[in-house]
Amino acid sequence: MKALLSMLLALLSVGHGLRVYGSTTDAYVDALQSDAVEQALWLDRGWMNLVHYKPLKLNPFRSQSATYSSFVDDERFFLADDGDTSPRAELLATLRGIFDRGQGDNHPQCRFPARLEWLSEQLNIDLDLLPSVDCPLYKQWRAMVSVGSVVLVFPAYHLNSPSSMFGHTLLRLDPSAEREHSDWLAYGVNFGANIPAGDNSLFYAYKGLTGGYPGQFIVAPYFKKIQEYNRVENRDIWEYPLNLTPSEAERLGTHLWELKDINFAYFFFLENCSYRLLELLEVARPTAELTDDYAVAAIPIDTVRSIDRAGFIREYRYRPSIASQFRFQLSTLPKSLHPLIIELAENSTIVERQEFLVLPENQQYRALQAAYNIVRYRQAKKGRDQASAKHSLVLLTALSTYPLHPPLEVPTPVPPEKSHESKRLTLTRGRENNDNFSEVGFRMAYHSLLDNRYGFLDGAQINIGSLAVRHYDDDTLKLERLDMADIISLTPKDDIFDSLSWRIYGGLERVNTKDERPLATHVTGGAGYAYDLWGSTAYALIDARLEHNREFNKSLELALGGEFGWLYQSQLGAGTIKASGLEFTGSEQRLNLSLGQDIVLSVNHSLRFRAIRRWYHDYTANEFSLSYHYFFR
Repeated sequence: MKALLSMLLALLSVGHGLRVYGSTTDAYVDALQSDAVEQALWLDRGWMNLVHYKPLKLNPFRSQSATYSSFVDDERFFLADDGDTSPRAELLATLRGIFDRGQGDNHPQCRFPARLEWLSEQLNIDLDLLPSVDCPLYKQWRAMVSVGSVVLVFPAYHLNSPSSMFGHTLLRLDPSAEREHSDWLAYGVNFGANIPAGDNSLFYAYKGLTGGYPGQFIVAPYFKKIQEYNRVENRDIWEYPLNLTPSEAERLGTHLWELKDINFAYFFFLENCSYRLLELLEVARPTAELTDDYAVAAIPIDTVRSIDRAGFIREYRYRPSIASQFRFQLSTLPKSLHPLIIELAENSTIVERQEFLVLPENQQYRALQAAYNIVRYRQAKKGRDQASAKHSLVLLTALSTYPLHPPLEVPTPVPPEKSHESKRLTLTRGRENNDNFSEVGFRMAYHSLLDNRYGFLDGAQINIGSLAVRHYDDDTLKLERLDMADIISLTPKDDIFDSLSWRIYGGLERVNTKDERPLATHVTGGAGYAYDLWGSTAYALIDARLEHNREFNKSLELALGGEFGWLYQSQLGAGTIKASGLEFTGSEQRLNLSLGQDIVLSVNHSLRFRAIRRWYHDYTANEFSLSYHYFFR
């Protein structure tokens, strides 16, 4: 009986203690909330960045019933019912939540450690009054993903992939500043659309433009990304170590846990991989204002420039792809050896032939090395089978019999962030037959064949959202063209790279007829081959075109044709000579001959001369123009 009474008294004492604790805690939380309200702490950039709020004018795809809205599209990220649109409510709910008496990985202290740290710093929270909560999943994740330093990574443009034609950005998390070069220990941070299996490129393009996919941050071993970009897709990689302080790097890593498996909307042009990384860096360094400049589109290389201008980047490093490595290797060897190297890549017994044995030792070594890299390249593209693995081993064994040679260093090209800005304004004065005209043009993005190639791939064009309005001296004002997209990939074909060149473009453009120049709607595409010709590029494409033109007998007509062209570089800049022709199913024929020459004035300024002759049955038209191009952000 005495023992039972003691137990009851103990339980009453504990219950009284809990009530006292609860009363004390409630009062303390009320005081913290009052302090936060007095300071209007929810308007601080640190809080706005942590919960990814933006004024609605910069976030037009959300409800207009509030002043702010979060880019996060996942109710699990918010503690307040209206937390996605009310920074104030979410901050107050977070203050209340971190003092909850519950346990487990779902506790607000475990789910939002970066919020807890920031609130503690701003309000000087007495940590002794916080309930002790064990967070095993968070501890396990942070033990795996240690952040000592951060590197911005830019895999270069990949025209054959719709999601990568503008390049891409991700972050590399190194476990410590002293181990920056350890790819095996580092983790990559990537944001991308969560695309269901089976969605083709058309679905991807439509949903990517309209926000039809959710996007998530993915943290994965960095070496896997290197294999994907550097070996499989043959993309050069640029790495930019950032000057984050240890506390900034730690804050970034802690916030990544808060975003684990959390959904954002994904929009190809704005809410994309690069914009999300800007948000992460703003969390790490709240004084940085990186996202403020982006209301319509966040092109990856533009965001790299923004990060550089904000003072984050310490230096840059170039990591050439396998293709770039052995292209350079081949360039150091006489062209007469190239057929032998290709044979070596197919048949290792070539090393026993006299034509190989008579070569100088250095050339033998370099030829074997180039052949081995060709085999690696093919394995990356087609997969590694038993025969190719055996062949690789034979070549490696042969290489091991030679004295060790110093590795060939691929020359570092111009860093992509040093190239011209993405947007372009064009002012033109010209003459069409007997009519003088002035023209104003705008391009949202990105680079054309005749633009300054400094920092870009040769033979690559990506024009998005191009508009030209023409005013004739007789006061006639006309829309000359509106290109939704105009993409060209000219990759010279050789004995190793059997690369297909192609182009696709579509929109509205004026076309010549006998009586007038109607505005036609069209989609045009073509494919063919390009070849290196004395350091320039000659190409031939077979084209198909689907066009709506009010002068046609039918609403739509199909045309087949082709284009021959020569793209060259001179001391002035890039130039082209092109001849093209189309024949429509309704018997209409068109021929064009054009010459274009760019004159580079500086990175973001150029002049351009064009001469065009057009034939339409027995009607001809001549056009000459001189344009000024200004590139800006």
